[in-house]
Amino acid sequence: MTSSKHRRGRASRRGTDSSLLSSEADSIPARHLRVQSTLFQEVSRLFRGELSDPLLEGVAVTSLELTPDGRNARIGFTLPSDVAATGPAPVEKALERASGFIRSQLALGLDLKRVPHLRFIYVGEAPAWREEHEEGGEA
Repeated sequence: MTSSKHRRGRASRRGTDSSLLSSEADSIPARHLRVQSTLFQEVSRLFRGELSDPLLEGVAVTSLELTPDGRNARIGFTLPSDVAATGPAPVEKALERASGFIRSQLALGLDLKRVPHLRFIYVGEAPAWREEHEEGGEA
């Protein structure tokens, strides 16, 4: 009988411990941050040189947020001002089409158990200083 009472006591303590751990769950583990940063660098590199769709010309990755379980990644992107005037819808469709290629390249380049599903979110228009800087560098 004492063992069953002891087990109940442990179970009740376990419940209180998990409520204490909820505040610790808010902090992000270092490995998660490293994976998120590496994914951001690789996706940015792919956007700079690997994607051949003309609709994605000038699209810049601004952020990448990996969910805690690592299954999904939200990628923020900006558009050049000339493309932003027409709206992000055609670019979002092109990104959906390219997501399989991007994921396959991430799988080849990174040693991950699971490559996250990519969701692209339009953040806004690229700053004008960036476009002028890029144009000045090409001349």
